[in-house]
Amino acid sequence: MKNPDLIVVIHLTASAIHTVIGQVHSAQDIRIIGLASVKNHDFAQGTIRHRERLKSAIKQSILEAEDMANCRINSVWLSFSTPDLQSVNSGGEVKIVNELVQAKDIVAALTQAKTKHVPDNMYLMHYTQQGIALDGGEQMVDDAIGMQANDLMVLYHLMMMPVRGRQNLQQLLQECDVNVDQMLFDAVSTAEYGLLPEEKYHGVCLIDIGSSTTSVCVYREEKLVYTHCFDEGSHHATLDLSMLLDVTIAEAEAMKKAHASVDRNGIDSTQFITVRRSQYNDEKTINMQELLDVTEARYLKILNSIKRDLDSAGLSDFLQQGYVITGGGAEMRGLLPLAKKVFANKVHKVNQHPAITAYTPYGTDDEKLRYIASLIGERKFQTAFGTLLYSQSDAFLHSEKSSPDSLKEAPIKQKMQQVSKLLRRFF
Repeated sequence: MKNPDLIVVIHLTASAIHTVIGQVHSAQDIRIIGLASVKNHDFAQGTIRHRERLKSAIKQSILEAEDMANCRINSVWLSFSTPDLQSVNSGGEVKIVNELVQAKDIVAALTQAKTKHVPDNMYLMHYTQQGIALDGGEQMVDDAIGMQANDLMVLYHLMMMPVRGRQNLQQLLQECDVNVDQMLFDAVSTAEYGLLPEEKYHGVCLIDIGSSTTSVCVYREEKLVYTHCFDEGSHHATLDLSMLLDVTIAEAEAMKKAHASVDRNGIDSTQFITVRRSQYNDEKTINMQELLDVTEARYLKILNSIKRDLDSAGLSDFLQQGYVITGGGAEMRGLLPLAKKVFANKVHKVNQHPAITAYTPYGTDDEKLRYIASLIGERKFQTAFGTLLYSQSDAFLHSEKSSPDSLKEAPIKQKMQQVSKLLRRFF
């Protein structure tokens, strides 16, 4: 058996740094050998708030995952969200020389699409190929290399971020002794984990409600057609409660987790809750109805912002499979009924992906194996797991053929690894 690819993912969030190390045998067999989560609040809304503390947390998360996996890493896939994200559906048209499509033609199409839509101050952090049309035909193909044609048009979904933000992140990771292989918008990573192929085909919207942002992506006919990052998340509901009750953010967060709901039919409006305010050394009482009004208002603002944007883009009517909600903010009580009311469509949460399993070389009785298996079910690692799955996806495989790197002469060893990776997709 050939050695599997070892891929490391770092998922930056506003509340923690998650690191996952996976042995990738195939798209259906990804074995987790190390993972770690370090709490940190210094990366919020795509911005580094405190560089040294964030760097320390990233290093700690990497080290803990390395120690669990008993390996050392030097490059990672980076997944995160930023409200500075700008997305567009674009395309590039190319005339074919000698009527035979070559790799350089696909690369030229991406270059043309970038030239049209990616300004000098923006960096193309992530892109996915939507399809290739040959000779002006309406039927799209995924891979045209080697086919006969006079011209082609390649459609892409481009995701951009400010160049300066990308440079700051890349330099920070380099100071943590790792290089960045790929940057991914986290909603696309999560979608790879949580969406079924039939959902992507018939039209579905994934909503990832994080602490400081809400990431959204839409698929239609298995193609990514929309991405957006809203600058509000579940932490904003905490801030609302902190202001209302004049309590610390920590006290407001504890109350939100213990008592808050957005389900009007699921609360007792005659019930009162008392919270102790440490800064005043006293207590304050709040009615459950008042608590619901505050949290519901914030979640309605987030959901209605998403609905308006999808309506404006003309996408709401094409979501036959409805909406899939995930993220820490999705744990709010009563969120699913509220979302169903706002979107007038079916809504559900993501399920655990069967391709992700725990692994150690010491057998099923190993204590480390049981510990990794217990962590795999936790929601906080789903985006990182999705990044591992994305590395094996057709979407990534087809998009990589548009990269200028695909034209470079690779060393023999790298070429053999690529061949092995392709073969494992079929066996």
